[in-house]
Amino acid sequence: MPSIPALVDPGMLTWARTTANLEPKAAARKIGLPEGRVEEWEQGSTRPTVAQLRKAATVYRRSLAVFYLPEPPAGFETLRDFRRVAASSVGVWSTALHAEYRRAHIQRDALLDIAELDEESLSAAWQSPGSLDNDVSLAAWGSATLHEHAVARRPPPSADAYAHLNFWTTAIEESGVLVMTTSGGEVEVDEMRAFSLYFDELPVVVLNGTDSPRGRLFSLVHEFVHLLLHTEGLCDTTTDTVLRSPDRQLEARCNAVAAEILMPAADVLASLVVAEHRPGSTWSIAELLEGAKPYGVSVEAFLRRLVTLGSATLAEYRLFRASRSDGVVTRGSSGGNFYYTKARDLGKGYVRRVADAHRRTLIDSVTAATYLDVKVEQIPRLAEVAQV
Repeated sequence: MPSIPALVDPGMLTWARTTANLEPKAAARKIGLPEGRVEEWEQGSTRPTVAQLRKAATVYRRSLAVFYLPEPPAGFETLRDFRRVAASSVGVWSTALHAEYRRAHIQRDALLDIAELDEESLSAAWQSPGSLDNDVSLAAWGSATLHEHAVARRPPPSADAYAHLNFWTTAIEESGVLVMTTSGGEVEVDEMRAFSLYFDELPVVVLNGTDSPRGRLFSLVHEFVHLLLHTEGLCDTTTDTVLRSPDRQLEARCNAVAAEILMPAADVLASLVVAEHRPGSTWSIAELLEGAKPYGVSVEAFLRRLVTLGSATLAEYRLFRASRSDGVVTRGSSGGNFYYTKARDLGKGYVRRVADAHRRTLIDSVTAATYLDVKVEQIPRLAEVAQV
């Protein structure tokens, strides 16, 4: 049987390969082609067969249908980059990061499809009113809104970082935001701590699953503030001590509002650890750990908050960061129980919505399993885990 050529635009082949961060030689090897064949495809001197294109789609992590478009989808995989990375790395994404970006769009589309079937309007409670004229009022509004939409009325009193992360994640999900986590541990924290996608309906926040729970918590609220400001981007949430560009100024603003939401100034200044600290003396790790506990944040985030509030010096913060190699980037666990990890990566709010649509027969079992990336028989257990 003769091979059937795939009538695709060579530019789409180039776009798919470059956005998958693969050199032509590496792409040819992964697809199983002779060296130089990928270049021939992209120059238009030869065409892939349908079978070869299908293999290329798998390697590039694209759907087969996207190759038949006349040009790359408008706005696809364009995201404002706020990361503090070497100049040579700006704009370069790993294949894994590209895959997570696409997964965010796919999951959002799934929830929009369910909402359309259900003839339901998704919550827009996260949208801040335009009357908020300063960061303090923005933080106050954001905090009040999230507490209103949380399962519990107050954040957990314990020092359990995961309890705090779950509280704020649920609150942001219930306000109308899709919250996801990168899967498989393939996206390094050095590359990305979080990113957000702004839409008027159902915006998205994606956290790095290899980050610590305390790191994820601050990233989560930082990205939520991006949405309040009608912005989106790829972030490292590093706090600058010197602001040199509009992008870094915006990141600092998001950090400041996030810090006020998580660690209200009045609460921090009234805390016992601040009251008992001797003015002018260096903050000890024990004091910082104790002070950070009620908020579920990292020691570094708490110390930076103290600087903002005038209870610690910028020089002390700089010295702290310079002395701690793990002060910014820490690695959390990406293993564990399959169902808990899957629910975390997809987002528990997402799992609950898909499982509920399946239970009410809005979607069939095959569609639900596809949306959740599990077998049909695994849906009930996954749905149960997502309720926790």
